[in-house]
This record gives sequence, structure tokens and C-alpha cells, in this order.
Amino acid sequence: MHKTLLLYNILSGGVNARLINQILDILKSSGFSAEEIKTLKVGEAYERLKSYLDTQNIKPDLVIAVGGDGIINEAVNALAYTGIPLGIIPRGTGNAFAKDRKIPFYVKKAIDGFRNENIKTIDLGLINEEKYYLMMCSCGFDVKALSVLNPSLKKKFKILAYIYHGIKAFFTYKPVEIIMKINDENIFCKGYFCIASNVRSYGFPMAQIAPEASIDDGLIDICIFMSKDKISFIANILAIFVKMHINFKNVFYIKTASEIVIEQSHPKSPEAYNPAALKVQVDGDVYCNLPVRLRVAKKALKIFLP
Repeated sequence: MHKTLLLYNILSGGVNARLINQILDILKSSGFSAEEIKTLKVGEAYERLKSYLDTQNIKPDLVIAVGGDGIINEAVNALAYTGIPLGIIPRGTGNAFAKDRKIPFYVKKAIDGFRNENIKTIDLGLINEEKYYLMMCSCGFDVKALSVLNPSLKKKFKILAYIYHGIKAFFTYKPVEIIMKINDENIFCKGYFCIASNVRSYGFPMAQIAPEASIDDGLIDICIFMSKDKISFIANILAIFVKMHINFKNVFYIKTASEIVIEQSHPKSPEAYNPAALKVQVDGDVYCNLPVRLRVAKKALKIFLP
């Protein structure tokens, strides 16, 4: 029997007692001995899983996260460099990572994939030397949308809630200047959006904002939309779906293994517009304000992938 930890938030929109019982039954019939870690709030999954791993003499053979990108990120932060593989059963609102990597949504098919031959060793991003990200971190109009996202609307309308707040943020967001430093070189950019990505897509597979990204190449892909003009920005968004945006003059795209610093540029004149600190999202949740320091955590996580 494979010793398994089943990690989930019982209050998550896609998780309920019936689903968990179904998963436990399939795990048992498939040769897994499962122990549950049930959580009730954001952040608790990381704390309880980290505490379990730090205090138990016998480590689990795998950890299964049931839910969306939020609880997956919490599991990743507890499992980084432990050598314990992560399995995913997608049940969140956006499920961006599961969609990007084609992880099955059908429970039995997802569990059937938890085999040794499907274990991959992948890179993670690390922000401010304190938090790992599996997919990406970004700052710009998208974070404004996430900042005002109503949890009840998110639970009820799922992806439609993201689309609604994204459109609303697009028309109200004022572009702010940022400075990006790579290898001590200052790169000055102004625009709506900056992303540091470990995966190709943003939100769903067709939106490949970092089309050259790979989760095991030891590199971070940086994409910045530099134009503040809304028409140009719309053109950039549409070009994402055919992976042509990285060829545009108003889009900066680079792959790097170097440390990256992203700072907010403040006007020199006191009379100039001085916006509030730009927020940064990590794997779909607002995490901190600029400035941030980013680097690649190479071969940090073992994970089951199709």
C-alpha cells in the first residue's frame, strides 16, 4: 500500500464530502492507504502539511491535492525539495495548471496517473526567497481584477467572475512604470502587465502568453506589455491566441536563468501622478507589493504529470 496524504479545503466550491468519499474509495481499490488533511481556510493547507512533514518519522509516498490552483500552490510550498511527489485532482474555479498540463478532471483517470513512470522533476519560481510559485507571478491590470474579486461570485460564477472583473479592470486601470533589472542591467518598461512565467498559458490553454516556457528548462520567461494604449493592448491580447504577440515591438519577451528584480518607478516630480504600490499575484492569489526579487528554483518539485 502506498502511504498517501489527501489534502483539501472542504469549503472550496468544487469540494464536498461526496467527492472526498469517492476519492477515498478509488484510492483504496487502487492500492493507496490515504490519510486526510482537511482544511477550512486559505493558508491552512500549507501550515498543516508542513507541520505533518516536519514531525512524522515516516514520510508519505505521495501527497494528493484536491482543489484549484490555490491549494496546489500551498502544497508546492510545503513539498519543495522534499522529494515527495505531488498528485493533483482538479476541482477549483480556474484550474489553470491542470488545464495547461492536461491533468485529467475525471477522478479515476487522475488517480490512475499516480504511477512512478509519471513522476517528473520540475522547476519552480521563487519570489523574495520566501514563496514558491508553480505557474507564474505578475503585476498589472490582472492583479487589480484579482484584488476586487468577490469570493461568493467566484464560487457561484467560477471563470465568468474572473472574466467580468478582468474586463472591468481593463477599463479602469492606469498603467504604471516599472523597472526590471536582469544581471544588473536596467530595462525600463511602461505598460499594463508584466508576467514571470514557468508555464505557457495564462488561465486557459489557448492563452499562451509565454509560448516558449517550459517547467523543466531552468529558465524564467518574462513577458511585458509596454504600451499604455488600450487599442494596442487589445491587439496584444488577441495575438496571444496565435502566439504572435512576442514578435510585437511593444512586447518585451526574454528567457533567463538570472535573478530578476522588478520595481515600481516613482515620478521624480512631487506634482506627478504617484500611484499606490503595485500588487503582485502568485499562482492566482494576490501576495505582496512591488518590489520583488525572482529566481528559478531548479528541479525543486516532483509531480505526477501525464
